[in-house]
Amino acid sequence: MGRGRRLSLAACLILAVAAAPHAALAQTADELYALAVKARQAQNFDEAADLLKRALALKPNNADALVQLGFAELGRNDLQAARDAFSKALSIAPTYRDASFGLAEVEFRSGNLDAALPLAETVAKADPANADAATLVENIRKAKQPAVSKLKPAATAAAPVRKPYRRPDPVPGLMEEGRRLRQAGKLPEAEKVYRRALKLSPKNTDIVVALGLVVGSSQRFDEAGHFFDRALAIKPGLLDARLGKVRLAIWQGDTPRARALVDEALASVPDNAEALDLDGRIALLEGDHRRAGKSFQRVLALEPRNAEALMGIGDVRRAEGDDEAAREAYHQALAIEPGSADIERRLAVPPPRKWRLDIGSEVSDLTNGLGDWTDSSAGLAYRLSPRTTISGHTRLAIRFGHTDVQIEGRIDQAFTPAFSTYALAAVTPDADFLARYSIGAGASWQVVAPAKAFGPLSLNIDARYDDFADTSVTSIQPWIQGYVLDGRLGLSARWVHAEDDTGARADG
Repeated sequence: MGRGRRLSLAACLILAVAAAPHAALAQTADELYALAVKARQAQNFDEAADLLKRALALKPNNADALVQLGFAELGRNDLQAARDAFSKALSIAPTYRDASFGLAEVEFRSGNLDAALPLAETVAKADPANADAATLVENIRKAKQPAVSKLKPAATAAAPVRKPYRRPDPVPGLMEEGRRLRQAGKLPEAEKVYRRALKLSPKNTDIVVALGLVVGSSQRFDEAGHFFDRALAIKPGLLDARLGKVRLAIWQGDTPRARALVDEALASVPDNAEALDLDGRIALLEGDHRRAGKSFQRVLALEPRNAEALMGIGDVRRAEGDDEAAREAYHQALAIEPGSADIERRLAVPPPRKWRLDIGSEVSDLTNGLGDWTDSSAGLAYRLSPRTTISGHTRLAIRFGHTDVQIEGRIDQAFTPAFSTYALAAVTPDADFLARYSIGAGASWQVVAPAKAFGPLSLNIDARYDDFADTSVTSIQPWIQGYVLDGRLGLSARWVHAEDDTGARADG
């Protein structure tokens, strides 16, 4: 008996394990959802409904799972359960087309033709390529027509015979949700949605490119490049992936590579709005505001409601110093894409100040009977344009009981965002110890753009000639400056070479 009972128990355990669906091993809502989709597509509606209910127990407000549950209940012909699922999905995501379509199907099968028709027409109008929606609209309209013959009342009253409905691929809904999250600046959430879509459709290049854009925006540049390469491996020459590589070059600060890639794309698709928009972005980085403006205007000629192009025009106007016109363009873009994090970030930038006042003073207490030295200065700068600033400084110095007043004028000019120069001239009337006059110039070249951990890094040089009462000195100072810790710490090193009119030199 004992041996027989053990054998019976073992057999029961084996049967229980064999009967349990493999989905029982799934632990997360996403895993349950993916298995449920496969079960529903295989028309295993009971299993799909069970899996989806378990997923919804973990994530009650998952609109995708609710829509899938609605179609699973339709497959089981439980119209009330399907109606509840679709209605709840629409309460969470009012514009979810698949939920509206599913509810239209429920109302049609329930005989509520007046409720079904506007729902189906709304979906068909929003997505003209949806053949299922168009068919449903046609069937509802036919059902609403009065009977042609009274000889066949039974046929008129009977529910229309339709093929079993297969729900459209859930991927488009996930793609739309990911796009909305990315537009709102919720990059981690968008990435999760896109990865769910990729599990359902691993060779969908739209999803692969979208993931590349999201992780690239998160500054995971190597990973973004792998996604774009993966898309190109699936579809060689894919324009979206090629343009993704253009964006990647821009994010990495490699403007020359970005220019070469976008020019190559425009050679094959000269009227592509996205390529033109990127051309404008690169022109802005190159300091070519005229080309940038033309590219963005061409985009608007092709797509008058293109928010990216309006943002670009705003950026051009801001770079040219017209902040009011820039804000006007940003507001137009925001009206097209409400809630856009990129646009709102631009509008949050305060208007630039044109004037700047600097005041400083220092006192030195020297030994060996040299007394106290004081050196005070006041400077006023005016920003003529985003690239040009003029300034004047007055310096008051007291040493050895003598007072000198020096007046300096300076102009700073930025030729590109990475390269700028300056020139100055100073004069000291009745000079006792300061230079009677001075002239100087310098330049700065940013060789590494800012990145999250390091940068920017710039190479600089200053040159100056000072004419004193008894000698003249020429100095040249090359120096390097870099930033680390996300720009919070700056480090610089300077070499000083000076030589007077007698040939005496000093280095350090």
